[in-house]
Amino acid sequence: MVSFELLINQQMGQYSSGLLVVDENIDTRQLNLQQGWQALTNRFDQQKQLLKSGWTSSFSDFAWPEGFAPEAIIYRISKEKAVVNHLINLAAEKLTDGAKFVLLGDRSEGIKSYSKSAQKRLSGERSEKKLGGDSWIVELTLGASRGVELDDQDYAKVRSVSQVGMHSLLSKPGVYGWKKVDKGSEQLIQRLPFMLQSQLPLGNLTLLDLGSGSGYLSLAAAGTQTQISATDNNAAAALATRQTLQQAGMDVDFHFSDAGAELDSKFDLILCNPPFHSGFGVDYDLTDRFSKNAARLLKADGRACFVVNQHVPLKRIASNYFNAVELDQDSGSFCTYLLTKPKI
Repeated sequence: MVSFELLINQQMGQYSSGLLVVDENIDTRQLNLQQGWQALTNRFDQQKQLLKSGWTSSFSDFAWPEGFAPEAIIYRISKEKAVVNHLINLAAEKLTDGAKFVLLGDRSEGIKSYSKSAQKRLSGERSEKKLGGDSWIVELTLGASRGVELDDQDYAKVRSVSQVGMHSLLSKPGVYGWKKVDKGSEQLIQRLPFMLQSQLPLGNLTLLDLGSGSGYLSLAAAGTQTQISATDNNAAAALATRQTLQQAGMDVDFHFSDAGAELDSKFDLILCNPPFHSGFGVDYDLTDRFSKNAARLLKADGRACFVVNQHVPLKRIASNYFNAVELDQDSGSFCTYLLTKPKI
């Protein structure tokens, strides 16, 4: 298997300055710090690691770092097409004459298609090299003009994607599953009255939306007296969560965090639909971290309500951190769990 991190280190050494685009699918611990290089990431955990390693790094919803004119951009392609197209458009707009745009990825991830569309957008030369297995590196240059802008689903726009009761759920490209309400999250909301033995909306309690995405769980569950806190790792999710709840007249205390690790308050109720994919792969370590932090952040008499894909072994994982992990419902696709009596 090709090590994209090793290849990135080699590529960075060929340029005196550059911008490395970092999504969730790069292990930043393996990157060498290169003089003249900056990073751009939309992930809070990646930003923390980059800064720890001494990088100059911008954390945003993939907005160009002001005043930077690099010789090259290196980009390990993202999972979502709209994100990739947004970054190709950004490169076409911001790179200066003579600069290079380097794409890395697997054929199964769409690298060959992105290679062709990026050449049309940048209107320059393209060279491709197979790295072994399914992996490719693509080097593109700028032409004298720019081609037609690629469809990035109006990347910067936060828009209504679903009606939730009296309110709209707002979202945007860059948020996982942004075009619709997640079926697992819907199941969690449907099961909450049974798990809590209380009807929605919630009353006067402290709520943590752990991994908030677009803010659906808070929007669907919280009442006017509920004190909402929300956290996510993704810059796009912060925009969506804040706007979703603000347009519904709900106050939210939003914090960026890595699965809740940076939070220290205690909550009456935690709602969570934890991710189990990191980039293009499955990562059950994410489930472990969400479970561990939920136990740490839950009041002694509090309740944490999780929903996971049926194949995620939440009971085994969460039992390390909770004395009680009860299966509420297995729908055949998703499982809802009530977690109580934290050990931490």
